[in-house]
Amino acid sequence: MNEALGRSGDAGPSMSYLICATPRSGSTLLCDALGRTGIAGRPAEHFEVLLETGRPRQPRDYFQRSNDPEVWALLDDPEFQDVLGEYGGRYSDRGAWYDPAWRPPDFPELVSRAYEQGTTENGVLGTKIMWAYFRDFVRLARRTSGRWNVPPCDVPGSVLPNLQRFVWIRRRDTTRQAVSLWKALQTQQWRRDSDDDMDSKGLRFSFPAVDHLKRRIDEHNTAWQDFFESCGVEPLGIVYEDLVEDYEGTVFRLLSGIGIEVPDGFAVEAPGMKRQADELSEAWVNLYSEQKFAAAGKG
Repeated sequence: MNEALGRSGDAGPSMSYLICATPRSGSTLLCDALGRTGIAGRPAEHFEVLLETGRPRQPRDYFQRSNDPEVWALLDDPEFQDVLGEYGGRYSDRGAWYDPAWRPPDFPELVSRAYEQGTTENGVLGTKIMWAYFRDFVRLARRTSGRWNVPPCDVPGSVLPNLQRFVWIRRRDTTRQAVSLWKALQTQQWRRDSDDDMDSKGLRFSFPAVDHLKRRIDEHNTAWQDFFESCGVEPLGIVYEDLVEDYEGTVFRLLSGIGIEVPDGFAVEAPGMKRQADELSEAWVNLYSEQKFAAAGKG
């Protein structure tokens, strides 16, 4: 199926791996670490596009399809319009944004770009997908190939040449992950490469927002787990907290687990990113926990 999905003339990588993640799970640090090796591809979100909109996820897309009235109120709250965009509500209210000129994303172009941007000189391709748009990745691949009956388990291997491993990165503390995501949605700062503090001026805590994001993160981790189990796949598991604690050892374990040959004298570069948690993050984690406990007491 690869030949049908990429542009004609694409030589294609000789092997590949797929990082499976949720937002703010440490996947950007992981991609940066692997990219810095020079032998493990240049993993990034090459397929980050929603079939319904034809665009990468916008802040409001993280809150769609919720049945929580507090989340609906958040989407329609003028105080958060600068964060979530002018359109609140749910996807059922399509008239607020629907574009009659919309067309499906050009999937062969996405594949070709992934091959070009994600492959190192040794032929290794690395790429990353979030569960939030994995279903759209499957649907686009099926639509493009005309093979609608291809099982979801087989789709990644039909797009990524000689797929060696699924690499699954998670965080143990999904409350801190949700807080980090809510901050990033407000600042649109998704990574930090220096010791300069992230600009926290004007950031606003929202219990419904953090609670919703934590629920979605937990649901998406469960969905990845179910996918691996149903497909009979044993992913190469990485925990963000362990990556931070033993950066060099984790990178070597990844290279070995993926099956990438390490040349003599190879050394792991120091991380190019800095930890993004700060005092505000800790304050919000505590505030969330207090309000969660209070809400449980009322129930």
